[in-house]
Amino acid sequence: MQMLNSINNIRVAKDFRLSEFACPCCNLVMLHPKLLAKLVELRNTLERPIYITSGYRCSKYNSQIRGIRNSYHCIGLAADIKVKDINLIELLEICENIDFNGIGFYEKKNFLHLDVRPTKRSRWRE
Repeated sequence: MQMLNSINNIRVAKDFRLSEFACPCCNLVMLHPKLLAKLVELRNTLERPIYITSGYRCSKYNSQIRGIRNSYHCIGLAADIKVKDINLIELLEICENIDFNGIGFYEKKNFLHLDVRPTKRSRWRE
């Protein structure tokens, strides 16, 4: 597992390391280039760090946390994010302008789910 940790420590963009997207259960990673590109665009727009609270999830971990069965996290198309010192509504509006296909607004837990699903746009609030 140590080798995976060091491999995952590579920079995949100026402000992101592959390890930020790794499954906490097994350290495996899947990251779609389109998701990374949109997160880089968001980071450049915000000019502040983005914290990935959930990136790739293996099926075991996804079940463990009671994620939805066909989660886009399980195929590297989604990330849950937090950004310090920014109102969640403002962050949501910025993400809308970047045109993520899926955006989930989780007000109580103070994070956004962002994805680049291949199907039509989806928005939800919890």
